[in-house]
Amino acid sequence: MKSISLVFLCCLSMLLGACSKGTDADAKTPEPAAAQITTTTTPDSNLAPPQGTPIPPEPTALPAPTEVKRSLYDPSIFVIEAKGSWQIEIAPGYFADYECEIYLHKIDANDNRAVAGSYQGVFWMQTSLDTAEYIKEMLGDVPIDMSFDAGGEAVSDNLGISLNTSDDKAWTDYSILGEDGNPLPLTQDTPVGKGSFVAIAKEIYLVAKAQGAQGEKVDYSSNEGSGDEVDINYVIHVEPDEMESGNTRKVTIHLSGEGFSQVIEGEMRRLPGTTEDVSDYLNSPAYQNSTWSKLQ
Repeated sequence: MKSISLVFLCCLSMLLGACSKGTDADAKTPEPAAAQITTTTTPDSNLAPPQGTPIPPEPTALPAPTEVKRSLYDPSIFVIEAKGSWQIEIAPGYFADYECEIYLHKIDANDNRAVAGSYQGVFWMQTSLDTAEYIKEMLGDVPIDMSFDAGGEAVSDNLGISLNTSDDKAWTDYSILGEDGNPLPLTQDTPVGKGSFVAIAKEIYLVAKAQGAQGEKVDYSSNEGSGDEVDINYVIHVEPDEMESGNTRKVTIHLSGEGFSQVIEGEMRRLPGTTEDVSDYLNSPAYQNSTWSKLQ
């Protein structure tokens, strides 16, 4: 009985020793399946990455390029055109007919966003006499045919004016009288200018012809007075636009000189003014056929 117990104890001891060795071996040997998962498994984009793995940022879509459009107003060329015609009665039936044009522009890369500033341009005025009624009344029943024509031009091809809104209009008289004899509306925001310039007389002519009943004739003509200087005063108003947003504005100019005083009206236009636009403007028919063409 004792021998059986000893054998049983020995077998039990051997069995327990084998089991403990097997357990230690299992604990020390890495599981191949776990290693396979770590090294070969392809990540699923729909599954969250392992804890602690940084998430790469989604690529940012670049915005589609937008078309750059050139603004009509910035930068700009400012153009002023005004013209008028009127008649003055010198004596009963004796008239002087006037025609006048002014063309100005401001092309200034450093000052091309507001109407105020310095303008350069040209002035042209033509005068002709209408004496038919006067001569007819003067001759009465005298059997003589007579005609008398005279006229000429005055031009300034380097006219310069300055527009501003900064002057205190209570101290400087910028008033222009309207047809009703009252001053035209004038606000602090109204761009104004005032001054004088010299125009040169040219193409002055005088032609007198007469023929009597007996065949008597008078035929006289002259071309004198060219080169004389004519002093002309001006006051100019441009319709106010505090926001500088409009592309057209009304212009009113009062001109005065020896023998005349007249108000003419026109328009200020705002045109694109980039370097390319300036070249196009100077070569445009509108500029080539403006008042400048009358000096050629």
